[in-house]
Amino acid sequence: MASAAGRFRQDIEGLRGFAIALVVVFHVFVGKVSSGVDVFLLLGGIFFFGSQLSNARNPKGLTVVQSVIRIIRRLFPPLAIVVAATLAAAILTMNKLVWVQMAKDAVAALGYYINWQLAFSGRDYVAIQTTVSPFQHLWSMSAQLQIYLASLLAVVLIAFIFRRHSRPVLVVILSAATILSFAYATWQHGQDQALNYYSTFSRFWEIGLGGLVGMLLLQRDKQGNPALRPLGPWMRRILGVIGILLIALTGVFLNGSDQFPGAWTLVPLSGAVLLVLAGSSGQPVGVTRLMETRPMVELGGISYALYLWHWPLLVLALNWSGDTKVSWALGLGVIGASLVLAWLTKTLVEKPLRQGKKPERNWVLLSPRYWGNSLKAWPKVAYALVIILLAGAVVASPPILEERLNAGTDELLEASDNRADYPGALSFINNAPTPEGKTIVPPLEDFNKLLPPTQPDGCQIGFEPNVLILTKQYNRSQEQCAYGDVDSEKTLYAVGGSHTEHYMPALDIVGKKQGIKIIPLLKMGCPINAKITLYNGADYPSCREWSKTTMDYIKQHPPTEGIFMPGTRPTDIQGNGPEIVPPEYVDTVRTWHEAGIKTWLVRDNPWHMRTDGTGPLDMRQCVVGMMEGNWNGPGAEGFKGVADQEHPTFDEVLAINKACGTPVNASLVQEDPSIKAYEGLNVKLMDLTAAICREGWCPAIIGNMAAYRDAHHFTNVFAETLADELEAQMFDPNHKIPEMDISLKEPEQPVDESGSPAPSPGAPAPGQPATGVPAVPGQPGAPSVPGQPAPANNSAQQSPAPAPTQDQGGNGQNNQAPKMGQDPAGG
Repeated sequence: MASAAGRFRQDIEGLRGFAIALVVVFHVFVGKVSSGVDVFLLLGGIFFFGSQLSNARNPKGLTVVQSVIRIIRRLFPPLAIVVAATLAAAILTMNKLVWVQMAKDAVAALGYYINWQLAFSGRDYVAIQTTVSPFQHLWSMSAQLQIYLASLLAVVLIAFIFRRHSRPVLVVILSAATILSFAYATWQHGQDQALNYYSTFSRFWEIGLGGLVGMLLLQRDKQGNPALRPLGPWMRRILGVIGILLIALTGVFLNGSDQFPGAWTLVPLSGAVLLVLAGSSGQPVGVTRLMETRPMVELGGISYALYLWHWPLLVLALNWSGDTKVSWALGLGVIGASLVLAWLTKTLVEKPLRQGKKPERNWVLLSPRYWGNSLKAWPKVAYALVIILLAGAVVASPPILEERLNAGTDELLEASDNRADYPGALSFINNAPTPEGKTIVPPLEDFNKLLPPTQPDGCQIGFEPNVLILTKQYNRSQEQCAYGDVDSEKTLYAVGGSHTEHYMPALDIVGKKQGIKIIPLLKMGCPINAKITLYNGADYPSCREWSKTTMDYIKQHPPTEGIFMPGTRPTDIQGNGPEIVPPEYVDTVRTWHEAGIKTWLVRDNPWHMRTDGTGPLDMRQCVVGMMEGNWNGPGAEGFKGVADQEHPTFDEVLAINKACGTPVNASLVQEDPSIKAYEGLNVKLMDLTAAICREGWCPAIIGNMAAYRDAHHFTNVFAETLADELEAQMFDPNHKIPEMDISLKEPEQPVDESGSPAPSPGAPAPGQPATGVPAVPGQPGAPSVPGQPAPANNSAQQSPAPAPTQDQGGNGQNNQAPKMGQDPAGG
């Protein structure tokens, strides 16, 4: 890496090697963001602005187009190869549910806009639930190129306008832009750190600071004299030690994903500046000597390729192994493979495509000579054609994959209306017969087709805006957001976040049958008046503002039939801990009670957490992974997938539910906390747990339906099958809510699909776990599964014993009520 005077700075190349080592080690073994990427951005800025200004002022310098081509020529070929190889590996080894998103991420990476895609993905209902992308690390490449291209145009314009005075003018403008970017990043850190982390505007100051260091501190005059007085050996030793400690310890004491590029980023960047100054004069000493050792310089030489390869290899390796934590063996294997691939990429791709000498100034698009000379270098042309073909294949992949995965989904969605084949929740709550060998519905490939109608209708608002949505298409339409009997004068509001919203398919049916208009007042991740953060722990001021707006609207326009919402939530925002009734819920219901408004409170469904304690269990991913035979979670041991995915057997569905399910008592407590919490208030408590869980287990597949679209939201099709029970609990005074013992049961003597006694618990049925494994319901009529609904030719099993249902209409009587389920994407 050449300095302003043209001397190759081996110490800076070694610093690049040290930075990439930090990035890789922290990603693989620590699971945190180090300061390495930020050091890269600063080092890039040191040499970019000065060199581009010199080129722009030189009459024989490269044109803007040539400069852009030179940058792309250096950066794009390795990127295209890594992206194409990663996408191919992801399609071959990862769950098909992530294929389309992986392809879209790959296109965004090649288009150098993936940083913005990641920045806004947290506001997208689909992306919240997706797998970690193997392309996620490429955000920095995108932000860097965006900054380089914009800065290049600015430098050329400044050089053209101010000519001899262009350097001081550039310094002034760059200083102002850097300060503004730093101020913006510091402010945005407190507003929206997810956006801040990936934002080009927030990241500019790191490159801008490097540019100022290069132009002010490392610049030499025409005689070659440095701008700064040469430092003595001891001073350079001290600066080197301080600098290396600031860089290395940042990742230990700070989590970069939470803090960068805010004010704390000055710590590692100050360290990098000190190291650069320590090596700017004299013989290498101390840390500078370490940076100039051959291993560090060689590592710096492959730093770009190593950065490209290490993250996708890590993601793919973890997906293949099924581990959630990196073992030493796996981690060292990933690092070793990354080093080999980085060296090969450097040797076989970067070096052959590198320009041997600076080209003559040409207006590229208008110069036949330029293109003629380019075509003479046929090996490089061949390389370029291969790169173009790879990039083209990546760009073409999203629609091709979407078409393949979504083929036949509409027909299956229509078939799901047949309750004889697809009873869904009715198989648990009513023991409705469930036939064997039916394709599981709804098709899980297209997440958007699993959402409640309020999503495609634009009748809910996302995380950021404080807007009460009352008409469709986010208030842009004249059509009211209304469901059920839309012409009725009787109104019921469905208020809150996504755990209110996922009942909308059921409420739509109930409203039509009862002659009630259902009006949604919904905001993502915002149970009304809840004292919660965003799913990532960030403050959520727009939820508080929206809650106030919604409360005012309800006061001014009270519903005739009341308000529907969950009455409980999990202990924390991530869904951990038993169900609770937050005090603010009770205060909100009391406010409505005093205004004469009834509240319909449903006990929230359990949040499904992996039984190995490693986080949420995405039921959709689990079901598809089990069917394909590539799910590596607990309970999947030895299962090779469904032989005929269009006709799964009872045994196969049982095996899926064994892996894709959780105990009720992981989320619910035996005594419903709502009963006491809302005592004396005008509420109706409802509990649908018996429709989604049985014998202490809550499975993914119920009545031939996939019940969940993620870890804790119902699919729209399954939610429709809750309508009968929900309506009965809401409006039938004689209906009794089934009691449920939340503890897991040992297997009892069930019946098999022929109606004959199944093997005893001591002799497992074919394909079933041995005795001692908790019963895994959800597979209708499956052997060794107590409490299952009967198959189509056997409906003799009994439903759980019912408990009384009661209103709490101010008379102090109790009824079953709410639970948790608050999600990172809603509530």
